[in-house]
Amino acid sequence: MDIPSAARWLLLAAAAQFVYAVRALRPALRSRPGERVDPWLAFADPAVGVPVTLALAFGNLPALLAGLVVLGPILTWQLVRSITARRAKPGRPTPA
Repeated sequence: MDIPSAARWLLLAAAAQFVYAVRALRPALRSRPGERVDPWLAFADPAVGVPVTLALAFGNLPALLAGLVVLGPILTWQLVRSITARRAKPGRPTPA
């Protein structure tokens, strides 16, 4: 079976995401109760991205859509937290 070159690149991207997920797991497990959300979001993003990338590589549309349903709220919550963290920084001048 010959894998098309685009699928090879997607498989390489999935492998890279898996490495990032493994690297982000240790800080997520060591996080304290008050600071648990950010490390777990940093882990969940690549961890859920691996199946999404693999579903895209193999052309499995139902698995791709199911993965995107899970990945969407994770990315949205990361965006909301980053925006609120920027606004909450003390001493930062407000744009005119």
